[in-house]
Amino acid sequence: MTDVPEERKRVLIITYYWPPSGGAGVQRWLKFCKYLPQFGVDPVVITVAPECASYPVLDDTMALETQIEVHRTRSFEPLRFFSALFGRKKTPYSGFSNVDTHSTFSKVSRWLRGNLFIPDPRKYWVGYAFKKALSLIDKGANFDAIITTGPPHSTHFVGEKIKRATGMKWIADFRDPWTDIYYYDQLLHSKIVKKKDAAIEKRILNGADLVLAVCPSNEMLLKEKLLNPNKLKVITNGFDPSDFNSVSPTVGVFRIGYTGTLASTYKVEPILSILTACEFEWRLDIAGVVAPEIVSEISRLGVSNRVNILGYLPHKKALAIAQNSDLLLHVVPDIAGARSGTTGKLFEYIGCQIPILNFGDKEGDSALFIDEAQAGKSFDRNEQSAVIEYIESVRDGAFKVGSQKVQRFSRKAITKDLAELIINGG
Repeated sequence: MTDVPEERKRVLIITYYWPPSGGAGVQRWLKFCKYLPQFGVDPVVITVAPECASYPVLDDTMALETQIEVHRTRSFEPLRFFSALFGRKKTPYSGFSNVDTHSTFSKVSRWLRGNLFIPDPRKYWVGYAFKKALSLIDKGANFDAIITTGPPHSTHFVGEKIKRATGMKWIADFRDPWTDIYYYDQLLHSKIVKKKDAAIEKRILNGADLVLAVCPSNEMLLKEKLLNPNKLKVITNGFDPSDFNSVSPTVGVFRIGYTGTLASTYKVEPILSILTACEFEWRLDIAGVVAPEIVSEISRLGVSNRVNILGYLPHKKALAIAQNSDLLLHVVPDIAGARSGTTGKLFEYIGCQIPILNFGDKEGDSALFIDEAQAGKSFDRNEQSAVIEYIESVRDGAFKVGSQKVQRFSRKAITKDLAELIINGG
């Protein structure tokens, strides 16, 4: 598809995460909405009102990304009530990276989350979003498809209800796995609840007209649950060149950048031990939330003076940290199933065109995309000598990123693929 089609399509997008929410969950559909109009698809968004939402982080700067029609609704949020009841100010992050998973409070709250709120605590927004969608349709708004994106996977209930009520085509986007997510067991589900959750997941997958996965391994996980695997397509995440600023080359100490969360399951001790064996000065800048267990590990290894934990930063500030690095670190959680899937930051790393060290994932999706973009190298946790050799090759300028391969992962190029699916019916 090289030209914008004469007859434009219109889609209704149901997403819980939207500015002023920050974090990776916002960026996928925010960027799609930015570029879809260039390919003949006009998006309309229904989301939750920020004063009613339970967002882990805020980032007001993302609101400037696109000027499209957005409708915000009320919601009932048990997470807000629960946090207030127990004096907790923050909503848990993905993978529980901002909580001590060994504390009694954490165990009780995760059990309550896992067994009382199926599939997730944000399911009480569904009725509000459904009502708003029907209101728009009843007032004459014409849509060619409804798109729901999860997590939270309860968002897909809105698409299911709209499809039943109107017969509208429904596209379900899975940014992350549902019952296969790497931290699923941390939710402490009972056997009965696990069985119920898996049944709901299959119902949603088989009820949608088109299902989107973000990477090949997630595609395989979802395909096993589909009666019609042909309706499953892969639309990856990507990077937006407009997010990047020009930067000057770094001088002095060798700077390693990491953006995003570091949950306790990431097990950074092996890579930190490798770095301490390097015979040159280095510094690790972490732009993201770090689990208490990881902070303790950094202290135990005696590298606190070399690790700069910056906490959560607005998107473009985090990208600036990455761009000012000599090497970008990507760590795969040390837990079963973690190799299935990719983080959104991986594609922004690729867009930085700075060498990537992918640690703990030599054969998974992350390694696949890095190899395709010629953007770095991947290693298992026990390859100390090979990792040091690679770091030294980056430091000496011997390793170069294949810049011509990178553009295949731009947000605009990927949005074009999505628009073709919408226009051609999948």
